[in-house]
Parts: sequence; C-alpha cells; structure tokens
Amino acid sequence: MKKILFIINTPPYSNKRGTAQLDAAMVAAAFDAEVSLMFSGDGIYSLLPNQSAHAIDQRAFSKVLEALSDYEVNQLYVCSESLASRGIVLSDLMPVQPLDLAAQRTLIATQDAVIGAAL
Repeated sequence: MKKILFIINTPPYSNKRGTAQLDAAMVAAAFDAEVSLMFSGDGIYSLLPNQSAHAIDQRAFSKVLEALSDYEVNQLYVCSESLASRGIVLSDLMPVQPLDLAAQRTLIATQDAVIGAAL
C-alpha cells in the first residue's frame, strides 16, 4: 500500500488548490492508498469550524473534511508553528494532531509520495 501525504498550505477559499488536494486525497484513498493530510501556513484556516462558504458560492472545506473518514483518511496533522504564529489554539480546530518541524520531517520521510509544498 502506497503512503501519500497531502500538504495543504493555502487558505481555504483563495483558490481551488486546497479543494483539489482534498479531492485527490479521497480518490487516492479510494484506490487503497494510505493517505495523510497536513495543514500548514494559511492552510490551517481550513480546519476552523463554522465556515460560511455558501456566502461566496463555494463548497465548505469543513464539510469535505468531515467526509474524509468515509474514505478512511484519519491521519490529519497541523503544523504547530503555524498555529502559534497565527494565534490559533488547537481546541479551536477540528480534531487534528499537531506536529513540530522535526516531526513533520519524519512524517515526510516515511511517505512514498508528498503532494504539495514540503519543508
């Protein structure tokens, strides 16, 4: 089984990149890849609840993230440095595991493929 890490580092509604990565993650998981997601930089805003995507006529990230478990994508990580620099606390987000930079490097090193910006 291939291990694929998707790194989402863009804000949720600035472009279609984050949504495309989530869609690709679900497709990869449907084809039996072991998929992980890591949110860093402004991508951590994707994890905030109560998004009003309908106001800008887009699909809400939070709804897509909720569907990930249906595809057995349960390994969700967030960059702890990105949280600290933006003043966001872990309890403000949907359930994710925080990783410092050393842990992120270790995670990346164990993957068969990394999609998105790496450290």
